[in-house]
Amino acid sequence: MTETEVPGGTGFVTERGSFKAAHVAEQNVDRQAFILDQMAARPAVRSLKSWALDQLAPTAGETAVDVGSGTGEDVVALHELGARAIGVEPSPGLRAEAVRRAAGADVEYVDGHAEALPFEDESVDVLRSERVLQHVDDPAVVVQEMTRVLRPGGRIALIDTDWGTAIIHPADPDVLQRMVDYFLRESANPYSGRQLRGLLADAGLEITGETAATWLEPQAGARQGFVGMMHLTSLQAGVITPEEAEAFAKTLGEAADRGAFHMSLTMHAVSAIKPRAV
Repeated sequence: MTETEVPGGTGFVTERGSFKAAHVAEQNVDRQAFILDQMAARPAVRSLKSWALDQLAPTAGETAVDVGSGTGEDVVALHELGARAIGVEPSPGLRAEAVRRAAGADVEYVDGHAEALPFEDESVDVLRSERVLQHVDDPAVVVQEMTRVLRPGGRIALIDTDWGTAIIHPADPDVLQRMVDYFLRESANPYSGRQLRGLLADAGLEITGETAATWLEPQAGARQGFVGMMHLTSLQAGVITPEEAEAFAKTLGEAADRGAFHMSLTMHAVSAIKPRAV
């Protein structure tokens, strides 16, 4: 591993250690697919995916869109409920992987960005987006764009993480705070989870449901994923010293060896409907 590389894991991570959607073209597709697979297997994520699908309840004849569709499994899930299912994904590599995984299912994957969706006004019945807003600089613009394409009576569900709720233990409090502060500064929209309800309400949508789930990282997460890269990227940025980086990794690794490592954060989901004209 070079000094600029970081291991795959919980966050939107590239070899540059970036957490912004603007760097999507620079990502290693195999690594990103691996990260998405890891995340999709987590109980908190599975729970919120299921909740969102229940809220959206797509039916035959409806057009259902997944914005930021990644490897495409959620598009297939929308299709299996009878909808015309379309995934919007800016990464050509991930779109190709989604097509491969769909194995001939009658789904579509199109190029596009959340800020400029490739759909006509009021042409979409159902729209979902998961862990996308945390990576964009202006989430209000994105939600307004999603609202634009929804038909009156159309349903939307957003899922996202609130990185301000992350808890990591054990670690030196001062060192950890400096690393967390650096991560939050480098992230486009780290408090996305707590903003979802307000973003939807401000776009003129009627809230129909909301829930949350706690992500609990397994003990292996002390040495990989988000936690495994924190000290590396922080060291590279000059936020901590080599000695502090080494101590951080050693402390968490030893805690994991005895089953005492803890990392948790809260993920949120909110659903809404676009009002019909009176």
